Amino acid sequence: MIDTDLSIILFLQGQDWATPIMRLASSLGSLEFMLLSMPFLYWCWDAKQGFMIGLMLVTSHGLNAVLKIALHCPRPYWVDPNVQAWSTEPSFGMPSGHSQNAVSIWGLTAQLIHKRWTYLLAAVTCLFIGLSRAYLGVHFMGDVLAGWGVGAVLLGSSIKAMPVMEEKIGKMDLKGQILLATLASLAIIALYLLSLAGTGAWQMPSAWEANALAATGEPIDPFRPVDAFCAAGMMLGISSGYAILKRRGGFLADGPLSRRLVRYLLGMIGVVLIWYGLKEAMQIEAADWALDYIRSMLAGLWVTLGAPLMFIGLGLAKREQVDGQSAGGCP
Repeated sequence: MIDTDLSIILFLQGQDWATPIMRLASSLGSLEFMLLSMPFLYWCWDAKQGFMIGLMLVTSHGLNAVLKIALHCPRPYWVDPNVQAWSTEPSFGMPSGHSQNAVSIWGLTAQLIHKRWTYLLAAVTCLFIGLSRAYLGVHFMGDVLAGWGVGAVLLGSSIKAMPVMEEKIGKMDLKGQILLATLASLAIIALYLLSLAGTGAWQMPSAWEANALAATGEPIDPFRPVDAFCAAGMMLGISSGYAILKRRGGFLADGPLSRRLVRYLLGMIGVVLIWYGLKEAMQIEAADWALDYIRSMLAGLWVTLGAPLMFIGLGLAKREQVDGQSAGGCP
């Protein structure tokens, strides 16, 4: 099976003309692209739908981190020096996170917009994202298929469960909602630790490390817990922030395009300050996973609570509800 996958990858990499297209396609499934897109959707399109997409993103990212450890499969350039590593990844390969996130996020976006063209666009995007990961030498096609499959299951189950969950969670008080967000955050960490324990005495072949280092000049660290802890922290942050904001009247993401762009720029300044400034400001010797959990939680709180309150205070947005009544859109 690996030999067949390697043949496919080597064939794809022989098509030099496709490199710019594949790099672009891969970027559309990257975590960085989605972390830039989620705040835009929340602040500038629709807060509720932006929150749903953000929740799907952190759930998918956390689940992917757990599955990668549980399966602990190599990436193509770790096992065959003939494969060109046109991208670098320190984590295990299966399932493909890009492919999984593409199906779950682009699929949910298409479902929320609910237009025929959005489903077609989502399908084509997911296809190219998956192929790009094999082309770049960071995934076998089996990884891509697994990512598509996990993403489809997550998407389907989420679409079915969301109306019921929204009704039940909506009836909880604020303390109950924050407790639920905390438990969901801890569940991601617990599942990750269980997967890690499940590897037992398994040792990563030294050839994987040697091939990866030779191909990219960068060491791999597939057991790092950063992805799981980032997802867990973000889960707590965005969920708690959204729950608190709803109690304070919500937030309308409409208004003139210029006002939406100002909101996005101001909001992203806050994200950058939290993510990069916090590490410098704290000046403490802490494990990366602990710091990333805190930064992710605070960034999530800023996106769903802090930034909207700032927008309202600056007159860049209005509350969704004012004294129990629905507010109008931004003038």
